[in-house]
Amino acid sequence: MKDNIAASDSLNSELKSWELDTKLKLAENFPFSRSETQCSEAEAQFELHPDSASAYKNNLVDFEAFLKDAKLPRDISYWQKAVAYPTSVVALRGNNLKQVDVRLQRKLLLQEWRKRLRLKRSEWELDAVNRYRAQFLKQIDEWLENLKKIVNYLEELGLEPGYFLDLSRGGLSLTDIEQIRHWAKYLSEDKGVKELCELLGKVRQISLSEKVEMAKTVVSVPVTIPDVNSREEIIGIKLGKDIEHLLPSELALLSDSDTAMLFDLKYIESRLMCFDMQGMQSHNKEVEIEEEQQVNEEEKMGPIVICVDTSGSMHGSPETIAKAVTLYMATVANQNKRACYLINFSTAIETLDLSAGYNLQTLLAFLQKSFHGGTDVEPAISHGLGIMESDEYRNADMLIISDFVMSSLSSEMLETIEKQRLDGNRFYSLCIGNEFMSNRLRSHFDREWIYNPSSSTIRELIGFQTGLLDR
Repeated sequence: MKDNIAASDSLNSELKSWELDTKLKLAENFPFSRSETQCSEAEAQFELHPDSASAYKNNLVDFEAFLKDAKLPRDISYWQKAVAYPTSVVALRGNNLKQVDVRLQRKLLLQEWRKRLRLKRSEWELDAVNRYRAQFLKQIDEWLENLKKIVNYLEELGLEPGYFLDLSRGGLSLTDIEQIRHWAKYLSEDKGVKELCELLGKVRQISLSEKVEMAKTVVSVPVTIPDVNSREEIIGIKLGKDIEHLLPSELALLSDSDTAMLFDLKYIESRLMCFDMQGMQSHNKEVEIEEEQQVNEEEKMGPIVICVDTSGSMHGSPETIAKAVTLYMATVANQNKRACYLINFSTAIETLDLSAGYNLQTLLAFLQKSFHGGTDVEPAISHGLGIMESDEYRNADMLIISDFVMSSLSSEMLETIEKQRLDGNRFYSLCIGNEFMSNRLRSHFDREWIYNPSSSTIRELIGFQTGLLDR
């Protein structure tokens, strides 16, 4: 768990989301927001009309209502006395207060009101944050426990948990976990299914086709560069005062006393003509180039189109086995970066394209759907054939998982399958149930496997491996 970077990133994301959500809740759910608004309005009015006696009396009413709602001690006797007795600092005359002290009395009231509100908000926010934090930690504990269970199931199946990046996105319920465990039981106990999934897409019954791809390669190229610290060759003439590199004509100036002064002047000004000397050194430089390479397309693991039968005849163990195989193959496809397309069929179809990556919860929700009606495989095959004509699913493998309790395929459908087969696509079937049905279906598919639920074995898988080794 500690090495799961995706889970760590998701946990940090959840924490940031909780922080933002908590701030929003604290801002919106404070039970005394109305009193805060009243206090703010009273403070604004005080700036405009500080000597209003009627405003002071209204403020006192609102303040007392706040104390009552907040269940705070209603110790407002001082404020009431201020307007009750003529001998008090603020005396009452009819409905008016003496303006000389109204301003001070009202200012003190607003300050007390604001102080009580701040204390109440602090207490409420502390309690609310503790409650929100406890709820969040409980959710995180459940999420981590679910994630731990899924990782254990993946390891039991021989899958690398790191490839299941979407496990870290949370949202998986305990029901989802139990469903994975239920399907994983079949996979972990039947190695034949794993071998089937690994062979699918690798084995092709046609000769290898080649294509040219441009590949980037790093090569080492020898280069020669100037060496400023070396004086090996004369490359030109320059002005300077390097005595050892002076031209003979400049040295000739010293032969006469009259021209010797000119030599001295040129030397001081660094204007003597000298040989320009330079050395060279060689070293290797790595350069990235593009070159053409011949690639055997058949050596690549191609896309997968999986048609899963969820009709009424598949109800129970056969459907569970079919969905377990589909879950495993979708996982392996994601691990090997293979495009994968799922088709759930009965008489109608539902589809899910996994080529651009997927969320595990989305995959589980798709696999949990069942039609439990009649069986008609042609709509599923027809849709799959259309998908296989796209660039994303060129040279794809189609696998149909069913008990094949259905009518034969039409001649038009068989012709379309044969045309797609010539274009490099391959068609396989995994029959769950009675073995006798394989004889009828062998002419429809390139290869068929028979899964016997009673013995949890797959027949013809060994022969398939032998054919691969013979090639």
